[in-house]
Amino acid sequence: MSDSGATPDLPAGPDRRRVLRLAIAPLAAPLAVLLAACGGPEPKPSPDPSAPTGTPSPRPGTASPTPAGPADWAALAKDLGGTVIGPQDGRYQDASRLYQPQFDGLRPAGIVYPATAQDVSTCLAFARRHAVPVAVRSGGHSYAGWSSGSGMVLDVGSMAAVGGSGGAATVGAGARLIDVYAGLAADGVTVPAGSCPSVGVAGLALGGGIGVTCRAYGLTCDNLTGAEVVTADGRIRQVDAGADPELFWALRGGGGGNFGVVTSLGFRTHPAVSCAYAFLSWPWSAAGSVVAAWQSWVAGAPDQLWANLHLDTWPDGRLRLTSTVNFLGPQGELADLVDRLAVAPATASLHTAPFLDTMKEMGGVAGWSEAAAHLPGGLPGQSPEGRLTRISYAARSDFYTRPIGAAGIAALVTAVDRYAQVAPQGGSASVAFDALGGAVNRVAPGDTAFVHRGALFAAQYIANYPSPGAGSGPGVEQSQAWLQEVWTAMRPYASGEAYQNYPDPRLADWARAYYGGNLDRLRRVKRAYDPDGLFAFPQAVTPA
Repeated sequence: MSDSGATPDLPAGPDRRRVLRLAIAPLAAPLAVLLAACGGPEPKPSPDPSAPTGTPSPRPGTASPTPAGPADWAALAKDLGGTVIGPQDGRYQDASRLYQPQFDGLRPAGIVYPATAQDVSTCLAFARRHAVPVAVRSGGHSYAGWSSGSGMVLDVGSMAAVGGSGGAATVGAGARLIDVYAGLAADGVTVPAGSCPSVGVAGLALGGGIGVTCRAYGLTCDNLTGAEVVTADGRIRQVDAGADPELFWALRGGGGGNFGVVTSLGFRTHPAVSCAYAFLSWPWSAAGSVVAAWQSWVAGAPDQLWANLHLDTWPDGRLRLTSTVNFLGPQGELADLVDRLAVAPATASLHTAPFLDTMKEMGGVAGWSEAAAHLPGGLPGQSPEGRLTRISYAARSDFYTRPIGAAGIAALVTAVDRYAQVAPQGGSASVAFDALGGAVNRVAPGDTAFVHRGALFAAQYIANYPSPGAGSGPGVEQSQAWLQEVWTAMRPYASGEAYQNYPDPRLADWARAYYGGNLDRLRRVKRAYDPDGLFAFPQAVTPA
């Protein structure tokens, strides 16, 4: 999510972006954990899912090249070390699916799992030669379905090796977050990332990377030290602060799928220390005072503390007010910090666990094996032992740069209350705040492409569809109408910025909302590395 990303005992949120269905996460994991889970959408594709199935959606203003001839996918397969899956392949249905079942109607011409950067270069040459639209996919969690389309889906899931030493890590772009955490924890280190186990690391990092250690260690993109990137011309580039520095700048928050296909990432690592964490709850009647108290509390908290706040509505109409707190330190210090909340929680459950076990808890997969914390299947990024479940939802986002006052809190609580009156049967919804500040805000807005450096917290508004596979129908329309209502109600109190890892097809001035004062520079980078718009999708950065 994202980012942000799994059945909880609450209505859930997209393993971070998701308000997941109640059947998705472990019963021990609260919804507050799950909504913090998904770190972000993956590199994004060309076509617009709202267009008729099979119709490419070129970037406005970009002329489609004249194809050299019919695309010969069998010939492409012979040129690759990786795998090509077409519509006649028995694996096609599984290979074409994204995380959300609502996008199952998309029918790519071919899904390619390149084994190397050279395979990617060969695929891009094929796409240019035959005018085939390209959609780049890391984990398939794009909120808008933009990691699929009508042409080539270039899935980097086969490039998923994880290794680290000497304060640095090299991670394949297709590695899932659970594999990153597990692989590095074996060496006692980590990189700050999201919580959703099945999110691809590339999609998360390229759009920012908000997560449970970001106040202490920074965003995922802040810890990116280099990347291997295949640009639109087919060149394989080793990018860092000294080589292609403008491209490197753009990769740290400019969004996946905009500037090239990232095949490997280098990160600075941090100690994977044992954590204390807590699950807090309050009666719904205290919602107004708790929102006010939580904002003040996280603003003054030490960097080692991260917390979210959830205002949730269950499918049966119940309302729930919870917070999940993570602390990179001893449980006694966390208990002291919880005691400083101006409104004491009605329930507080405190725990201590090793870092990897804590990240599993945050992702809603506590007690699961690494293999189980994947989507089921035999394709790259999946596992035959996978237990995660797919779910459809819609979401919007905000950043808040000042505390929400009494009027805004009243509008928020009223909007969540109203869901019980307008919700489709079986639907659920959530408003979730993720604490920012700390190390995130000590980076200047222009130092990376991630511009949102003055926020106190990020917000997601999520409507979970009543049917896991729903993409349309009255229930979906009701869910989307409520989502629009709560987002609109909070307009006067939010900054106007939005998180690029939670792409929002209904956002009018999305480019400024995602990138602010960095937009013009990003457009210049696009002009330099993809002037013809090979990497195009409805909210792609356009060349200057």
